[in-house]
Amino acid sequence: MDNSTMGNVEYKSFNEVQEKDHSWLISSLHQVYSRRYLLRRSALELFMVDRSNYFFDFGSTEGRRNAYRAIVQARPPHLNNIYLATQRPEQLLKRTQLMERWARWEISNFEYLMQLNTLAGRSYNDITQYPVFPWILSDYSSQSLDLSNSSSFRDLSKPVGALNAERLQKFQERYASFDDPVIPKFHYGSHYSTAGTVLYYLTRVEPFTTLSIQLQGGKFDHADRMFSDVAATWNGVLEDMSDVKELVPELFYLPEVLTNENSIDFGTTQLGEKLGSVRLPPWAENPVDFVHKHRMALESEHVSEHLHEWIDLIFVEKLHVQVQQRATQDQIAYFGQTPSQLLTVPHMKRMSLADVLHMQTIFRNPREVKPYMVPYPERCNLPAAAIRASSDSLIIVDINAPAAHVAQHKWQPNTPDGQGTPFLFQHGKPGAGAAGATFMRMFKGPTATGSEEWHFPQALAFPTSGIRSTRIVSITCDREIITGGHVDSSIRLISADGAKTLEIARGHYAPVTCLAISPDSNYLVSGSRDAAVLLWRIHRSSISRSSSSPDPSINSGTPTSTSTPVGNNLADKSKWRRIEGPLHVLRGHLGDITCCAVSSDLGIVASCSDSSDVLLHSIRRGSTFTVNGTPISKNQLPLSSSVSCIEVLHTMKLADGQDITSIALNEDNTNLLVSTANKQLIIFTDPSLSLKVVDHMLKLGWEGDGFSPLIK
Repeated sequence: MDNSTMGNVEYKSFNEVQEKDHSWLISSLHQVYSRRYLLRRSALELFMVDRSNYFFDFGSTEGRRNAYRAIVQARPPHLNNIYLATQRPEQLLKRTQLMERWARWEISNFEYLMQLNTLAGRSYNDITQYPVFPWILSDYSSQSLDLSNSSSFRDLSKPVGALNAERLQKFQERYASFDDPVIPKFHYGSHYSTAGTVLYYLTRVEPFTTLSIQLQGGKFDHADRMFSDVAATWNGVLEDMSDVKELVPELFYLPEVLTNENSIDFGTTQLGEKLGSVRLPPWAENPVDFVHKHRMALESEHVSEHLHEWIDLIFVEKLHVQVQQRATQDQIAYFGQTPSQLLTVPHMKRMSLADVLHMQTIFRNPREVKPYMVPYPERCNLPAAAIRASSDSLIIVDINAPAAHVAQHKWQPNTPDGQGTPFLFQHGKPGAGAAGATFMRMFKGPTATGSEEWHFPQALAFPTSGIRSTRIVSITCDREIITGGHVDSSIRLISADGAKTLEIARGHYAPVTCLAISPDSNYLVSGSRDAAVLLWRIHRSSISRSSSSPDPSINSGTPTSTSTPVGNNLADKSKWRRIEGPLHVLRGHLGDITCCAVSSDLGIVASCSDSSDVLLHSIRRGSTFTVNGTPISKNQLPLSSSVSCIEVLHTMKLADGQDITSIALNEDNTNLLVSTANKQLIIFTDPSLSLKVVDHMLKLGWEGDGFSPLIK
């Protein structure tokens, strides 16, 4: 095969594309991934908000680095902050919490495998490192498929090459007897996912039909070697010494890959049969039925219980086979590439469906939820205007004008303290501090003499000229505070550590009356007395620090933000503002804005004015959603006493009719924190959950000190 190799197919396709000029709005960019191309770290893949994606090879690592730097400096308004903070696959997996979400059945097996493939560098845009899926079933001969029978499934704990014991022994014998001074020993002579594998499965649909012809020098492969029978392909994977291929995602959602819809002449087999559509197992009535049942098998409880074992084989275990430096690009392209390593430890097992259905959040079993008063509330900066609860701390901002206070309290939810409280909490004790502040945080550490010493840092105060409402204080994921209500109509970013004003953003013509941050802290929405709602982009602190020294050879353009950094080196920092925007001015209200909310996942901003109008806006377009040209407002909202999609499951009552000043859920929705006007902090939780946490620790092998508080 001379110039018809897979490598040349790729280059030809790439050259054909680069002859045309393309442009995209920078506002349409949503995700950026670093990619390898022919084992070179030289490519980027861009994902857009409309779910399209594009693969670019820049020829070298330096070229990719320059392109990535240019993208970052352009500050795409909808680019997810996670992908600016890191491009390391293992860090992205951790930051996105994909594994934990999958373990809790929040995403499907199919979606999780697609996400893992994407993180590991596999792409629909590169046939040499195409997404790989496992063989799920082993029964392709029965008249009916029994998904309750474990024998219907393939053993996911073994690679394809080890599924047949007799063939595995032959692999091992060949490995033991192989002796070559140049070529290292190997078990398998091919890869589980190659360009040839992809074309084998997808040759009936374009562009893979054309690529298959190019691969074979202007014609299709012999009909006997093409994908013609699912059962025969499975048998070949089990018995053929040169066949260890896995599957492609399309076999779980695209029935067209099994039919010859384009009436292509694939030739005739040695038995005289004209090759057309793929022959299906007896239990599949047609291609649609096959894909449906195949997908059901993938999402079954049996596969869910064992899928992590296959993930360990593909994305976790380190492979010791080294790619020889002299390997040609054609060989790399044809024989496939191993995906990037996502984990260095075994993948966690998925929870059983029964455990998930009985998972103890305050919403699952609300009648068992009980209130717990945090002791010594006078040591807390209450009443709170905003609360942010993480797995190890609480950030509380009070509303004691003229100066608000921010404090970090140490806590550990769902961990019994041994005294009847299902969580650990540490705060300070009253004391005189600067500006009459209260000592808030308490840390314990060894002194020089080895004895324990208690430290009581002060609650930090910052000016709050117009803060009178809890609706104008929010806390970001980085534990920083954003405030409104100031007489200069500004929005301020304040550090929780030091209470320093980091940045001031201006865009409103009247004081801000409400603001809200999206759960991922990517977007900020603010409303004011000028009847305008503004959408801002928030850049995370770690990203700003890492990007504080952009390449001066690249023009970053004129920043769109009207924000003002506070501190030294204003000229340097002005290009890297944390609060960028406003991205959109959202109009439609006629009165003061009273409350607002924003969701990155839904791409929606909701706002309400004092005339009770509720409007929904698009984050991407900045437009207002309408029904037949009429903005969605109170006229479209149900006003009856019964709403079909809302049901009150449980009511948690506060003693003495206390007014609530702030309310927050922790990250896993197991604890509800409530601040009241009479300076109480109440935590609602199910006490049995802490016992389940202890039991889980024991199952993991924790002993003794494993239960000691993480607060030190």
